[in-house]
Amino acid sequence: MKEKRTFSQLVLQLLIIVLLIGVVYAFYKKQINIASYVEDLKVSYLPYYIFRSLIRMFSAYFFSLLFSFTYGYLAATSVKREAIMIPILDILQSVPILGFFPVAIAFFISLFPNSILGVELASIFLIFTSQSWNIAFGVYESIKGIPNDVKEAYEFFDPEGLLKLRRLYIPASIPKIIYNSIVSWSNGWYFLVASEIFAVGEKSFRLPGIGSFILVSATENKIGLVLLGILALGVTIFFLDMFMWRPLSQWSRKFRYSISPGEEEEKEVLDIVIIFWEFVGNIINKIKRPFEKINFESINLKQIFKAKLFVTIERVLKYVFLVVSIFVSIYIMFYTFKGIYSIALSFKLSYILIVLKSLIFSTLRVLSSYIIAVSWTVPFAIFLYNRKKIANFILPFFQILSSIPAISFFPLLLYFLLPFKFGLELSSIILILTGMQWYIFFLVLGGLKAIPNDLLEVVDSYGVKGNLRLRRLLIPALLPSFLTGTITAMGGAWNALVV
Repeated sequence: MKEKRTFSQLVLQLLIIVLLIGVVYAFYKKQINIASYVEDLKVSYLPYYIFRSLIRMFSAYFFSLLFSFTYGYLAATSVKREAIMIPILDILQSVPILGFFPVAIAFFISLFPNSILGVELASIFLIFTSQSWNIAFGVYESIKGIPNDVKEAYEFFDPEGLLKLRRLYIPASIPKIIYNSIVSWSNGWYFLVASEIFAVGEKSFRLPGIGSFILVSATENKIGLVLLGILALGVTIFFLDMFMWRPLSQWSRKFRYSISPGEEEEKEVLDIVIIFWEFVGNIINKIKRPFEKINFESINLKQIFKAKLFVTIERVLKYVFLVVSIFVSIYIMFYTFKGIYSIALSFKLSYILIVLKSLIFSTLRVLSSYIIAVSWTVPFAIFLYNRKKIANFILPFFQILSSIPAISFFPLLLYFLLPFKFGLELSSIILILTGMQWYIFFLVLGGLKAIPNDLLEVVDSYGVKGNLRLRRLLIPALLPSFLTGTITAMGGAWNALVV
């Protein structure tokens, strides 16, 4: 039975790969006219470029959260869905961001032809593909990690599952969502260059943003402007970490399963940040004050939505959704078969040998990078977990390093390593390493931080230290996050390999 299920999953993955190849090739063959929306990038506009990039990042992150929780929740709450959805997610997160490019351009440009809105939506979609898969894996891991006795208790008191969704699944997912979001944002910044500059054949354009600023500066060999762009990006990430991610990380601790009665909350947020958010909270409270007089409990929303008008609207929307889904499926299948047919016509046996040779060399580079990444990320994550003061100082710099686009330091790598033997291979491995190592590091550290404090107190009370503590507590605790980090890191490696 298990072998049959494994074989069916393998067949499903192969079908998805063929489908993706067909769709990408079909849209690639379709001619798309794209115009440049930014003729020249200016240093004086650097704050404006950062603002535009932030809008794209926040927009993509919003849709990533919606998708990730829905997908992770559906996959984790059904064995049948899990067998189909997790292999699909694994394949999608391994598809290079440039692989989504033809589909994104063709779809969004056709929706808004001759408008910058279509290009902006395509850019947001590409950033979405670099953020969402990692968060979805985090939601899936969080829900699967909930003890069965807790799930059974909620099923007994709440057969419909609404209470379980609001009071169990969502709170249980919050710590992983917040921590994986930090990694996803770093990945989004890393691939921002590919999301803000498009090229199809001789047609190309670039959107105003910090990613396009860095790439244009690098291609024009203006190292000073590249360093300026990286500095501006680093400052932006530093303030995001200070004013957004650290407060959210501290808030997410409230949703951990086990908190000891006498536990003191570790303070990560600076006083100036607390004052800032208290000021924002006071403004929001003043805006809310007029609405507090309204008795919302007297409004029976269930009764309103059961009215004939809303029932009719619901039925119409269901039929509209069904019809649109059918048309979209036919559209995708048409271009898929068209792409597969085009590949079959131009196919030569020699292509297989070329692809296999390239695949072997690429796989060796990825595996070499993975061995290097694991050899330093896991020990260093354990080191920082045991030394929280050092971690609070180093982690912001690691977030900045993980967010620097590969294209910005690629010329420097070639300059220093190309004169040496195997310098090009070493440069390639280093670039792949930048796309995968941070997934493993941040997720392993997140897994260690999720260890319940009462369990730590029990271990400390028995005086368990050294290798015994490592073997019996830390390694088992980080293992689920390490496996998730490995899956996402492999996807990041193939992305970096192409970019």
